[in-house]
Amino acid sequence: MFERTLQDLIRGLRAHKASSKAQEDAFIAEAMVEIRQEMKGKDMALKAEGVLKICYLMMLYPIPAPPEFAFHVVEVMSSPRYHLKQIGYLAAPMAFSGDTEEVVLTVNGIKKDLLSPHVALPSIPLTALPHLLSLSPSLSITLHSDLLHLLTHSSPRIRKRSILCLLHCWEAFPGGLKEGFPKLREKLKDQDQGVIGATIGVVMELAKRQGGKNYLPLAPELFGILTSSSNNWMLIKVVKLFAILTPLEPRLVRKLLPPITSLISSTSAISLLYECVRTCIVGGMLDPDRAEGEALARVCVEKLGGYLRDEGGDQNLRYIALLAMVKIIPTHPSMVAEYQDEIMESLDDPDVSIRMRALELVTSMVDRDNLQTIADQLLSHLAPSETNTSDLPSAVASLTAIANQLSPTAAKDPTITSTSVSLSPAYRLLLTQKLLSIISYDTYVNVTDFEWVISVLIDLAYVSHVNVGEEIKRLILDVVGRVKSVREYAVGVLEKVLGDEDFRERGRDGTGEDGLTEAAIWVCGEYSSYLSSPLSAISSLLSPTLHLSSSSLISLSLHSAAKIFGRYAASVSTTWSSDGHAESKALVATVKSGLEPFLSTGNIEVQERAFEFTQLLNFVQADLTNHIPPKKNISTSVPDDIPEMDSGFAESSKPNNDNPPYPKSLFLFEPLFSSYELNAVAYKAQDAVRIPDGLELDRDIVPGGGFGELSEDDESEEEKPTIDLGEGGGEGMEELRRVLREQEKKGKRREGETKEERAKRRAARKAKHKDDPYYLYDKNDKDENEEDIDEIPIVRLDDSELAIQEPSTSKTKFKSKSTKIKTKKAKVPPPEFDRTGELPEGSTASSVRQSTKKGELEKTSSGLSAIDLTSSTPSSNRGSSARFEEYKVDDDDLPPRSNAIENITSNGIHTNRQNDDLPVTSITGEIEVVKVKRKKKADSKKKKEKPIES
Repeated sequence: MFERTLQDLIRGLRAHKASSKAQEDAFIAEAMVEIRQEMKGKDMALKAEGVLKICYLMMLYPIPAPPEFAFHVVEVMSSPRYHLKQIGYLAAPMAFSGDTEEVVLTVNGIKKDLLSPHVALPSIPLTALPHLLSLSPSLSITLHSDLLHLLTHSSPRIRKRSILCLLHCWEAFPGGLKEGFPKLREKLKDQDQGVIGATIGVVMELAKRQGGKNYLPLAPELFGILTSSSNNWMLIKVVKLFAILTPLEPRLVRKLLPPITSLISSTSAISLLYECVRTCIVGGMLDPDRAEGEALARVCVEKLGGYLRDEGGDQNLRYIALLAMVKIIPTHPSMVAEYQDEIMESLDDPDVSIRMRALELVTSMVDRDNLQTIADQLLSHLAPSETNTSDLPSAVASLTAIANQLSPTAAKDPTITSTSVSLSPAYRLLLTQKLLSIISYDTYVNVTDFEWVISVLIDLAYVSHVNVGEEIKRLILDVVGRVKSVREYAVGVLEKVLGDEDFRERGRDGTGEDGLTEAAIWVCGEYSSYLSSPLSAISSLLSPTLHLSSSSLISLSLHSAAKIFGRYAASVSTTWSSDGHAESKALVATVKSGLEPFLSTGNIEVQERAFEFTQLLNFVQADLTNHIPPKKNISTSVPDDIPEMDSGFAESSKPNNDNPPYPKSLFLFEPLFSSYELNAVAYKAQDAVRIPDGLELDRDIVPGGGFGELSEDDESEEEKPTIDLGEGGGEGMEELRRVLREQEKKGKRREGETKEERAKRRAARKAKHKDDPYYLYDKNDKDENEEDIDEIPIVRLDDSELAIQEPSTSKTKFKSKSTKIKTKKAKVPPPEFDRTGELPEGSTASSVRQSTKKGELEKTSSGLSAIDLTSSTPSSNRGSSARFEEYKVDDDDLPPRSNAIENITSNGIHTNRQNDDLPVTSITGEIEVVKVKRKKKADSKKKKEKPIES
């Protein structure tokens, strides 16, 4: 008897749970030693108990299996006793893996158990076969015929398990699907409902992986099950199958409408209702163009809306209803909008999954009438509650709070859970992105009030607490650039953002608030005429804490400060006085002091802008210092043209009495920024630009693409006009003129040469550039001495003639050629260029190319996706058994070996494919183990000579 049973082992493990880790490990090590001793014995019951204990320990602890564990499992599987065999098959999936060689030893035993006349025995191997069949295609090929034979078994349980095993068998051996498809179709009409359900499940999995083309012939059987079955799970699978088949065969829509409509109106199963709605959408049954589409959609929406209005209903039903409405809203948004209040209430649900589906549905039902209502409700979810003014928790803290609420021991408070979910950073980011997307959808097609858009974007930047600053910045600039009427309002509210130092301090932490700050800086600088207090804006832009911000924000602030100063300086000139003079001087000094810290900054962009504006301010300051302020206020209108714009700030040619009473330098900054108005660029605006008259875009600016002619021989023989080289310019120009005149005379002398002289000169030039690797030859220009390869006659060479030749002469020829090659290589060494890249050790580029080609062929010709059940061609051969070559039938059942040899070419490829498509007959007898012996050469010679003797 064994020392410790499985129950004793479990009791010992539970007893050591309270002990230390070392004591528990010591107990497990002691148990493993006992188990190894038990499995080495000859008592099969003791060995089966050891296998069972090993399996239990491997499920609980990361313990590797003993070295001979798989072999002991094979021994237990071959036991004649039923309960021991059951233990062996139970441990087989844990003992065998892809590299386990002991699988070979199980083939005969599995076939014997599958074909056993005892009803209870075949079901035992069928429990382990799904795992074993996935290990090797050879095992699937060997057992495929036996599994097909079991489909006609008298026991429904065995037929059901055989169908399920065939799915894994066809995954490893796709060629068997063509042979088993007729029997698979027969099982859809089986008398047992369990067998039909298993068959439908297998067909659905195959259709998902292959596509529904191969399974359209099963539509009549599936339709019969749809109209006659009352099992909801079976109906769900059938409806899913029709969702795959309907897009491939539109005529199924009219046939499916009556049963689908009946199921939607009568079923109480929400899962079946959802699948029916999904099938209606995928199949086009809810298309508004169809006569029955509107009525069917109304039935679906009313049925789903009932689950949303049931306050005390199941949360799963609520989720499925929202998920189904997401599918319906693209075709019938008005029907779904009737349940807007119920959908908005789902946004407060404690369940995160329901919130996500409700959020997806809400963003899909937005129109011009409900945009502001929905956006305000979504914004209220982001605003912090009055009772909780502390900082937002981290993602870990939020998940911990949710986990505590969902634990069975904790008291569940929906309010606390809902608040915890709202404070989650991930949920807030998703909610903010959805809110921005519904506002900017289709270039603000649903927006009627753009001032409301500006206010929502600013509120969103304040309360979101997520990094969406760049998106908010883009939308604000886009709206302000497109809508002129909103600019004054935008400047008014964004001017307050500039003065909010706390908000700018939050942005320095990288949380996204810098986006709104940059938008406010740019808008206030570009449209500074709408500012209520330009001096306060300049003070906010050049605040003492500006150096703590990012470089991009600093450069933008300096630029906007210059814009505001230019507009303010120009406006001061309209009411020029001594007070204005003093105020302007003080403003220039303030701006210069604000720019001073950035004159020595490390960022080149910031430093350049600071230097440029400082130099301009020095000019304005000097002009203000030299200007004498008036004794009384002078009111002037704003001039249409900036004074002295044409001649700069040089001395005016006009009399002194026409000079303005204010300094002209006040208008130095404004023209730099306000010469042209910035507007939004339209889509494909570049294509709409009119081509000026006289501009030919298709004409080459330089004839010939800028490449000159190859030689002077192709020049036209027409008389060229003389070019006037001019006079003067010094000694260098005189030398250049002399060279040009000599070249011109040389060209004139060549104009009178004959064709023979020109050909001789070309040959000399070609010989000169023969060894020049950078000289390009004309392919059409052939050498007269060059032999034409096509004209060389083809002569059959004799080996005897080659043998007569002296070896010395051939050696000298080869030597001379090799020396020439060596001299050429030594002259111009080629660059090192690795075209193949780094390869694994021991491999070459050719082997990589061959392996890749082989892999491509396998991809195109293997797998379930390559099987076409609609074609009339017979199934392909089963292939060779890679791992089970020793298992072969008698030689009498095989085709003659001579036919196979004749079909093999010198490259090892079959040229005659007829024998490959021969169907393999199912073998139900015992398999003999035959040792494969290598035949001697003498025997093969005798066989070859045998037909000659006859």
